[in-house]
Amino acid sequence: MSARILVVEDNAALAEGIEYNLRLEGYEVRIAESGTDAITLAESWTPELIILDLMLPGVDGYQVLRSVR
Repeated sequence: MSARILVVEDNAALAEGIEYNLRLEGYEVRIAESGTDAITLAESWTPELIILDLMLPGVDGYQVLRSVR
């Protein structure tokens, strides 16, 4: 079983690049494009690592971090 990584990034091209490279290394990756989606995925999917953009529209990365902790 590979480690699960959640990428939280509102720039789709950047998120896809990160996802592509992590999958090449054997990780299971999901992308959240908003803070709200990130919180939902973190609760339901339980990733081992979250790569979190702090400058998100609406719910920013700091709010996501507080919620996930």
